[in-house]
Amino acid sequence: MPSYQGKGVGKLVIADMLSFIKDKIPKSWKVCVELISASEKEGFYEKFAFQRRPSATSGSGMSLMVEK
Repeated sequence: MPSYQGKGVGKLVIADMLSFIKDKIPKSWKVCVELISASEKEGFYEKFAFQRRPSATSGSGMSLMVEK
């Protein structure tokens, strides 16, 4: 929602989600986290090291390998 943009809410949600995943996976495991970005908002997720997986019909899919 535009009224929440620029206030750090999204950063907090993503950081908390990734921290939770890292805390819960067993040692030496890898987990692939995937999401779909809104069109032209991929840069937000790239700040967290997500990589683009382009789509011709919607925003890019994004992926990140998380390991402990």
